[in-house]
Amino acid sequence: MATASDTTANPAPATLAGLLDSASRARPHAVALRCEDDALTYGELHEKVRATARRFRSLGLTGPGTTGLLMENTPDFVIALLAAARLGMRVTPLEPSTTRPQLASQARQLGPLSVVGNAARISALKEDKDEEPLDCVLVPVEDSGAPLEDSGDEPPTTVAPDTPFLYQFTSGSTGEPKAAVHTQHNLANGGEIYARAYGITEDDRILAAVPLLHSFGLVAGLVTALRAGAQLVLLGRFAPARLLRTLDRHDCTVLVAAPMAYDLTTRAAGAGSSPPRPPRALRLCLSSGAALPPAVARRAKERLGLDIQQVYGCTEAGVIAARRPEDDPGADLGVGRPLPGVRIRVVDERGYEVPQGSEGSLLVRTPAMFTHYLGHPEATRRVLRDGWYSTGDVARLDPLGHLHLVGRKDSFINVGGKKVNPLEVEQVLLANPSVVEAVVWADEAAGGTGERVRATVVARPPLTATELTSHCRARLLPHQVPAAVDFVAALPKSSMGKVRRAAMPDTVA
Repeated sequence: MATASDTTANPAPATLAGLLDSASRARPHAVALRCEDDALTYGELHEKVRATARRFRSLGLTGPGTTGLLMENTPDFVIALLAAARLGMRVTPLEPSTTRPQLASQARQLGPLSVVGNAARISALKEDKDEEPLDCVLVPVEDSGAPLEDSGDEPPTTVAPDTPFLYQFTSGSTGEPKAAVHTQHNLANGGEIYARAYGITEDDRILAAVPLLHSFGLVAGLVTALRAGAQLVLLGRFAPARLLRTLDRHDCTVLVAAPMAYDLTTRAAGAGSSPPRPPRALRLCLSSGAALPPAVARRAKERLGLDIQQVYGCTEAGVIAARRPEDDPGADLGVGRPLPGVRIRVVDERGYEVPQGSEGSLLVRTPAMFTHYLGHPEATRRVLRDGWYSTGDVARLDPLGHLHLVGRKDSFINVGGKKVNPLEVEQVLLANPSVVEAVVWADEAAGGTGERVRATVVARPPLTATELTSHCRARLLPHQVPAAVDFVAALPKSSMGKVRRAAMPDTVA
């Protein structure tokens, strides 16, 4: 049966400019954005966004092309994104370290491309003449010194909420990244979902310890803060000590972070001689971007004093399900319950819903869902059917409505006609106390006779492949046991800490 929560009674503004306008009218003197010692009130943020919008328009960035934002977690880039939203520009968030060849590849996919970045990075891109020719307009995000108030008339504020706005590339963890197209309305709906699910209000101070260029940081952090009129605290460059210091210094109430950040922070905190006290104001910890290992969750609760609420979502559909503080922390909750406005179905190969508790393909329909993949009509048709998005995940629903993920349908390994779920094998590998991280993937069997199970692990010495294989044989069926085990110093990951499975063959080439 499809499940859904209550619908929104009082819809919020449907654009990011509308959210900012509303918050700046209601709370002009409240702090909207903070980074280290710098702070902007909602009134000041509103004025800076309007001035930057005038500058962007005077530079010709409102034309038919796309603007890439070399996104760093700084006020400059929040202002640039909101200015682009105010003008109805089409934007794509980019890693700050994106190279000239990567930008050239982006331009081939997106068409005419302008790139906004900090002055030092833009200068480096311009001066790097040995790299691939780059047909892009390069613009420093910082003001060049000209008075922005004199750069033109007031930009229009009547942007259509359902036109393409954000071209957000998928993680590429299981294949070639594609640009998922979102509207401002999608993003505003995502912020509404988080605000309602977790009771985010104007009294909250949300620490974004995850890149805003990813959907989790952008929506759970920035858009949710705008929707609630809350304060967004930017960590800047991640460091465990800085995260802990910022939580206390600014009395942050909500922490938005990836599992990798929780892991590194709690490891660093555990190195002290005595356990420090939890942050005094913190009431909610959200985690997304990758699975949250139980050991990391336990350490984080000991250090931060709270259960970490795991959030499940994806670039295409936004947030889907999550655990919430009122849930029983000792129960098997899977990835939690569908959030407000989200509907889910678990179906068989013919598209019929499976009995409760049975496994099937997960379909979702959310208010924050993307519209299509840019330039990939066939891929769009494969995943969007009658308004439902096929996540590619195999899942089941328990009697209490909690969603349990079984694995990725396209990552199952076919060993002589028998299907192997790599997540099941990874759990067995991680049960070995010497294994720190593990990923299981499909490798071509000798002679091209099909697939075999291969494991790549990060482990503490003196563990050997023979010992680890014996460990697996005692706990798995013969066809599930890895035929090869490779030891590496680190697994290939995205900036969110998600393992890039598609890159695994390169680690052993």
